[in-house]
Parts: sequence; C-alpha cells; structure tokens
Amino acid sequence: METAETAGTEPQAAEAAPDADKEDDEETRRIRHETAEAERKAEWEEKQQAKRAAEQENLDRLANMSDDAAVSAAMKQVGTETEKLTRRNMKDCVAEYIQTLCLEDPGFARMVMHPRKNMVHCFHYINRKAKEFIQQEMEDNDIKPENGVYGSDVPDDLCYQWAEEYFRDPDAEEDQEKEENFEPRPYAVKSGSKAKAKKTAEKKPAAKKSTATKPADKKAEKPGQEADGQMSFPGQMSLNDLMAPEVKAG
Repeated sequence: METAETAGTEPQAAEAAPDADKEDDEETRRIRHETAEAERKAEWEEKQQAKRAAEQENLDRLANMSDDAAVSAAMKQVGTETEKLTRRNMKDCVAEYIQTLCLEDPGFARMVMHPRKNMVHCFHYINRKAKEFIQQEMEDNDIKPENGVYGSDVPDDLCYQWAEEYFRDPDAEEDQEKEENFEPRPYAVKSGSKAKAKKTAEKKPAAKKSTATKPADKKAEKPGQEADGQMSFPGQMSLNDLMAPEVKAG
C-alpha cells in the first residue's frame, strides 16, 4: 500500500525527468554547433592560406623566369585578358602599347605578370583617371553640365600613360582586395529552453500574490462598515449612540 508521501513525490520526479532531458538536448545541440563552427573556421583559414600560398608561388615563379620567358608570358597574358574587354578599339590600342613596353623592358614585363595585375583592372584605372581629368577640366573652365551630362575627349597619349602608370603602381586602388574576416554564426537557442522556463517560473509567484490580496481589499471597501462589525445607515443612530445617554445618567 502506497503512503501519501510516496504518492506525492512520484509526480515531481516525473516532471523533473523531462526538464533534465531538455537540458541535456540543449547542451548537446550547443556542443554540436560549436564543433561545426570550429570545422568551418578551420576550412576558411585553410582556403585563405592556400590563396596566399598560390600568390607567393606565382611571385617566386616570376622571379625565376628568364627575361625572354617573362616578356613572352606578359605579352600572352595581356592578349588573353584583353579579349575579355568590350571596347575593342581602345583595348587593342592600349594592349599593343603595353606589349611593346614589355618587349622593350623585361622589368616592366615582370610588373605586368604580378598576380594582382590584369588588363581589366588596368582599364578600370584608366576610367577612374579619365573621370578625374574631365572633372578637373570642368572646374578649370567653369563649365556646368547640361541636364547633368558633360562630354569630353581624353587624349590617347594620356590613356597610354595611365595604363603604364597602373602596372608600375604596386598600390593601385583597383588591385586592393577587401580584407576577408571570418564571421562566426551565433548559436540560436530554441524556444522552450531552460532559460525561458526559469523566467516564466519567476513570474508566477508574483501573479499569485497579487490575486490573493483582492478579497481583503473588496471586504474593506464595503460602505458603512464599522470597525466593530456594526452597520450604520443614513438618518439612523447606531447602537452606541442609543446607549450613550444611559451611560451619562448612571
């Protein structure tokens, strides 16, 4: 036969078991998340290291090239990359100019072969310089664009000059790559977790306390209630008033 004490403790143990299981599941999910993040970060760092190693390998290979090999490789690279551009008239002229410089100067050919240098960036550099040139021309001549548009011709010699400047500039803006940072993914706690349950448990006693005081407040608010439990009505005398003369006469 079960005692009252035994019957009362069994439901509590049954309620505690699911909470413990939930806590274990939450901890397991958190550990699994942290493990996955560590693996993802390791893969990201490995890719960054491989990227830097590939660039250094190209620089080492370039340093070991003979002058003839460097000139030949630079001319081939300029021709291949130029095919990707759309403004054929301009690109052919600039490409031919750069290739001629490579033939004349093996040192310049090595600059063209730098891993971060390419003809696409070269034309971005030229376009940026052309915009600055036109802007300066408008300011010097006090010209204001009509309907927001202003057209001007840039001399060919300037375009060739800017192309050469780009390859000679080791810190050209167009070659700067945005620094990549590893971004960890935060662990998302599922609803119904231990923290939420704890917050709910803390709110419940306060609610019960406020409801427990309501009957006492209502009892005290009854009109005409005397401290000794007697009732008085408008126009009538209380029992104490009726007894007062007799007390005085005595």
